[in-house]
Amino acid sequence: MSSTSAPPPAPSPPALPPALPPLQPGESHTELLNMLSLRPYRASDPYLCRVRALGAAKVAEIARIGDMAERMRAYDAFLDLRKGERGASYIERGFLCEYGFNVSIGDDVFVGPNCAFLDVAKIHIGDRTMIGASTSLYTPSHPLSPEARDGLRGAEWALPIAIGADCWLGGSVVVCPGVTIGDGVTVGAGSVVTRDVPDRCVVVGNPARVVKRILESGEVVAA
Repeated sequence: MSSTSAPPPAPSPPALPPALPPLQPGESHTELLNMLSLRPYRASDPYLCRVRALGAAKVAEIARIGDMAERMRAYDAFLDLRKGERGASYIERGFLCEYGFNVSIGDDVFVGPNCAFLDVAKIHIGDRTMIGASTSLYTPSHPLSPEARDGLRGAEWALPIAIGADCWLGGSVVVCPGVTIGDGVTVGAGSVVTRDVPDRCVVVGNPARVVKRILESGEVVAA
């Protein structure tokens, strides 16, 4: 005797972020939902272009605010700032992101000047982490085949980036799509992180590799 089981239910579509602009005639949420689901989507979709344009205008508006406290109040309404017992994080001027709703930043975090967070997928920064100047976090990815890329007409997709608590990323670090960096990690300036990094280690180079381990005692030893 054999039995068959019913197919699993289709996954629920992701919730739409708050404060999105209303649809205009001829627009839909289809490509946005594909993007949020980490499926291939078309970035040239008219609604997504309009959402990005509004995000760019908001980033430019906030960038003109010289006072740090006032600037962080503005970012608090645009990004997901997760305040804890220390109560504040700091983002220097020159910060760039595309959507805002996909960026979450923990407590007591510092983001240096001229950092770029391409937040097509979610980017999370853990508590007490420091991000050096001109660091770039890239979630988008494209087909390797030029025919599939098709200039600006082909589909693209994105993979999330997560950076743990108590990390230090030096200046001009690049973190590639889909990378998770563990807690207590130091990334040397100019490194390109292409794969996951375990907790409590030092990585350097292009591609970044583990060169040291950081013991619970605080001692740093060769890997």
